[in-house]
Amino acid sequence: MVPGRYRLHCGIPALTAEIARSLRGYGWAPCDPAPIGLLVDGPWGIALHTLSHSDPSTWIVVTDNPCPEYWEDLWSMRPRALLSGGHTIEDLASALSRAACESFRHTPRHDSPLTPIERLLLRHSAQGWDTRRIARELTLSEGTIRNSLSRIFKKLGLDNRAQATLYYWGLWHMLDI
Repeated sequence: MVPGRYRLHCGIPALTAEIARSLRGYGWAPCDPAPIGLLVDGPWGIALHTLSHSDPSTWIVVTDNPCPEYWEDLWSMRPRALLSGGHTIEDLASALSRAACESFRHTPRHDSPLTPIERLLLRHSAQGWDTRRIARELTLSEGTIRNSLSRIFKKLGLDNRAQATLYYWGLWHMLDI
C-alpha cells in the first residue's frame, strides 16, 4: 500500500471527519486537488448526484445501500471503483491504493432481472419523477412508461411506485410494516 492524498466527499459531516481521521492512521490525507476521490454515499443518493456532476472516473464510490439495481446504476456511471456493503477503514485505504492502478468493483453477487433501460425507469421513478417527465426525458409515450413500470414491479415482486421507491433506496424492510 502506497499512502498518499485523496479527495473525500460525503453528505454527512461527522462521517466525513471520522473517515478522514481514521485514514490518516494509514498514511492517507484528504486533499482537495487530489486526482482520486473517495465518495461515501451518505445519505444514499449523493453518489448518483456527484457522479453525474463530475468526472466519475476519478471517484471510488462506497455505498451500503442494499439495492442491487442501485449498485448497477452507480457502476454504469463508470467510477474508478465501487464498493458496496460494509467496509472497514482498512478496506478503504486498500481501495485507495488499488484504484491508482486499476478500475474495480466489490459488490455482492446478484443478477438483476432488469434491463438497463428498466433500471433507468426504476431510478427515475424512485427519484420522484412522474410518468409525464420520464416519458419526455426518454422520448417515449406515457403509456409505454406505465406498461414498463408495471413489468418492473412484477419482475421485482412489488405492487406500486411507493414500494419500488423504498426498494431502490434500500428501505424495503419497511414494506413489512
